[in-house]
Parts: sequence; C-alpha cells; structure tokens
Amino acid sequence: MANKNYDLLVVGAGIVGLAHAYEAQKRGLSVAIVEQNTRCTGASIRNFGFITVSGQGAQDTWRRAVYSAQVWRELASLAEIKILHEGTWILCERPEAVEVAKAFLQSPMGTDCKYYPRASYLELEALGFKNIHNLNLKNSLGLLYSPHEFRVESREAIPQLANYLQNTIGVDFYWETEVLSIDGSSVHTSNNRLDTQRIVVCPGAELSGIAKPYIEKYDLKLCTLQMLRIKVQDGFILPGSVMTDNSLARYLGWSELPEAKALKERIAIEMPEYVENGIHLIVVQSADGSLVVGDSHHYGSSENVFASDKIEQLIIELMYRVLSITEHTVIERWTGVYPSSSTYDALIEKVSPELRVAIVSSGTGASTAFGLAKDNFDEWLG
Repeated sequence: MANKNYDLLVVGAGIVGLAHAYEAQKRGLSVAIVEQNTRCTGASIRNFGFITVSGQGAQDTWRRAVYSAQVWRELASLAEIKILHEGTWILCERPEAVEVAKAFLQSPMGTDCKYYPRASYLELEALGFKNIHNLNLKNSLGLLYSPHEFRVESREAIPQLANYLQNTIGVDFYWETEVLSIDGSSVHTSNNRLDTQRIVVCPGAELSGIAKPYIEKYDLKLCTLQMLRIKVQDGFILPGSVMTDNSLARYLGWSELPEAKALKERIAIEMPEYVENGIHLIVVQSADGSLVVGDSHHYGSSENVFASDKIEQLIIELMYRVLSITEHTVIERWTGVYPSSSTYDALIEKVSPELRVAIVSSGTGASTAFGLAKDNFDEWLG
C-alpha cells in the first residue's frame, strides 16, 4: 500500500474526513485516509449523534445540512447504521419563543415543520405522535415540531461508516499514521510516503498540527462542552429529540430572525447562568434507553479538561423542567471539543491546486460534513 498513488488523500478520520472520502469515491476517485489514532476519538464520536436541519444558519449551512441528512439516510442502510429516533420537539415556554417559532414556519427553512399550541396537545397522540406524555408540558405554551432530524449513536456510527468505506467501497485507511509534512503532492508520514493528486486536510480540533500554517489567519478557538449519559426510570421513551426555547435564542436559523431579539433579551434576564455558560438543552435517547444530555459551551485556545458540577446541575435542572422523569443516575460524563469561529460555520482553505484544508467551525460537523465535502468537490473538480 505504501507505493500506491491516489487521486485523493484525506488527512483525518473524523466525520469531515470520512465525508470527503465518501463524496470523492462516489465521483470515481481512488481515496486513502491517514489518521494518527487507532480510531476516531474526537468531536465526531463525542456528540449527540443528532443530525439537525432545522435551526441551522440560513443559506450555506442549512443547505449543507439538508444534503447531509439525505446522505446519512443513504448510508444508514448501506453501512447498517441504526437510526434510533426521528423528529425534534422544542418546548416553547415564553410568548417570545412562540413568536420565533411562528416566524420560523413562514421561512423556507420551516417547510414541513409545525407549531402545536397548548390547546392541541391532547390531539398529538391521535396524529400519530407516540410518547408525548413523556414531555413535561405543564410549563409550555406550545411545541415546535420538526420532522427533519434523526439520531444515530455516534460512537458506533462513525466506526461503522469507516468500516463501510474501507471494506465495501475500497477506501484505504492508514491508522496510527501521523502526517509529518506535505511536499507538493507527496505526503510524508510517520510510516511512509504517499503520493496523490489532491490532498484535503480535515484536522477537526487538532489546530496546532499539520494544518496550523494554513489556518492561523482564521483565529479559530476551541469550544469545550459538557455531556452526560443518564439512566432514568424503566420504560421511559422520548418522542424524538428534545430541546428548550433557549435553543431558539442560540441556533442561528432561529436566533437571527428579527422576532428572536425579544426572546434573547428575556432569556438574558431570566437565565443569566445559562447564558454565561452557553447552556442550552438537547436530550436524545440511545437504544438501551439511556439519555444523552447536554450541553455547555466555553471557548478558549485549548480544551477545558475539567468539568464543572455546577454546570452539570444546571443542565439536569433544565432536563427535569421539560421531561416527565422521576429519577436519574449519571452513568457517563465526558467533554466534547470542536473548532469554533465567530465568523464562519465552516471553511475551505485553498492552499494550492493540490492542497485544501476543510473545517467545520461551528459544532455542526455531523449535520453538515457531507454538504461541505460536496461543495468542496463541486468547485475543485468542476
């Protein structure tokens, strides 16, 4: 394998790298992936596995999310990746949130989404929505529902995707191989030299490695988030992914609507600790019934490796506010980390005719990576 010449060499086996490999292989290119670890260990497996469309930033990010969701569904069948649940429920507790939800429905991004006022809650089961009773609706004025989202188990789905690329469609993987330097179309690694026509570096949160000279000008930060896996009472089943109305004040597809201004102002007054720590609630469910719950957002030049009990308690308090749970036990804790830009949701740095760097810089990698790869190749390959 060390003597092979490839059409494309991908550096990094996170979701952005895997997406580029899949998109390139579909276009008939021979592809290899070089990864310094024995498996993916970064943001791609530390997230919710929540493939989101609604709430993504307008224009490119939303468009990429729509495409990526289609590809994920395609790959779920091909790579035997299980879709655990579908749809998103956002509990609107404030009148200002209701206004944001209704405004969103009038936008192109709100297509096929619905708003259900409190008076219609008893009709939801009859409409085919199961397990609505597991939402704590006593504080809500209405529910914003999106059918576009679904959930996979990232720690399983990413290895399954890599296995499919390697064993079914012929992508070569060089695990435990660090890229030391790039010289034109040659890549010098800790194990060998690889020759290729094109190189795309997908560093994820490894901002100080081989990609550093090419991306320093973007002044990227690292965002650290706290995540939990929680066991609740037996038989508890979510109706889908669950979010709260402070998410409407955070995600750009909602927060950039003019109607969101009043909601953001009210949340800043009522939830100052949540705003300070970048906390908004997402809850999804795993096949074993446990819930993956998060998250918070802190930005800096390096990952914050120490988790805060106070932040954990704030997240759990918000979870009890919107779910009909009677007990919980935290069975796992971890931190996620991803590159973040205050300007770009993603970037493609065109270093040379042979070399590019691709980064999702907004925490939307699972949801947009395939769309980013498509955009990259549409422009690069013509």
